[in-house]
Amino acid sequence: MLIGISLISFFIMHLAPGDITSSEAAFNPKASEESRQKLRELYNLDKPVITQYGLWLKRMVELDFGNSFQESLPITLLINLIGIFLIFSVSIVLGTISAVKQNSIVDKSITFFIFVAFAIPGFWLALLLMYWTGVVNQWLPISGLHSLDYKSFSEIGQFFDLLKHLILPVSISMLSGLAGISLYVRNGMLDVLHQDFITTARSKGLNEKNVIFTHALKNAILPLITIVGLSIPGLIGGSVIAESIFAIPGMGKLFYDSVLMRDFPVIMGILTIGSVLTLIGTLIADIGYAWADPRIRKGLVK
Repeated sequence: MLIGISLISFFIMHLAPGDITSSEAAFNPKASEESRQKLRELYNLDKPVITQYGLWLKRMVELDFGNSFQESLPITLLINLIGIFLIFSVSIVLGTISAVKQNSIVDKSITFFIFVAFAIPGFWLALLLMYWTGVVNQWLPISGLHSLDYKSFSEIGQFFDLLKHLILPVSISMLSGLAGISLYVRNGMLDVLHQDFITTARSKGLNEKNVIFTHALKNAILPLITIVGLSIPGLIGGSVIAESIFAIPGMGKLFYDSVLMRDFPVIMGILTIGSVLTLIGTLIADIGYAWADPRIRKGLVK
């Protein structure tokens, strides 16, 4: 599966016009055709596409992803791990409250917030928050991960400085996925709350909190296991907008810049990591379903 994905991605990518030599030459008007040809030879772009793929595959087998990932990957993982944790935590709370308080003012307010958050473009909201919190009120920094005098801070000061720089990017990453998951949890809870086993639990005199959080919520969030698995690939590419707007040197921005520069090795490296994470996420989702649902473990559900 992984080889098939990489093969298709590699050939489709090479269908795009231009390459990295065109981009580099564009920044140097004095670049001659001879220098461009040397660049093509340096990057093996003068060889047939299938040969290029073979050379790339050999590097991937050796886990040669290049030096750029060493600094970019931890930054992106930090932002997206925090974002995904907040998305699922807040979504489960909002979706559960909205379902339990169905048709109340609380439910309508949460639903209104969900649809507004779903409709607002992430880049527009990012620019709006940058202007309001960074330019007008100067509450938060609007670019980068550290202040200019970061190294002069104490360890606690460096931690809080990093935290301040992460608030806006993480907020944008969180709001972009919060709406859909909240609505998903709400609808799942509404379906479960009307099931016969919930009526039976209530008729036995169980505490309402016990019914909601022990019986209903446990069954309502089972489908979220699939979403959690599918969210794993987003750990390296789920913050492209935030990283680009806030000038954060993460994997998302690296991927965006690489596409503009036609930097094929970097593009393929990120696509490969994303493909591996997708396959791992699917496997984790299958294992999670088997762990959470006894019927699947016993082969009762096909």
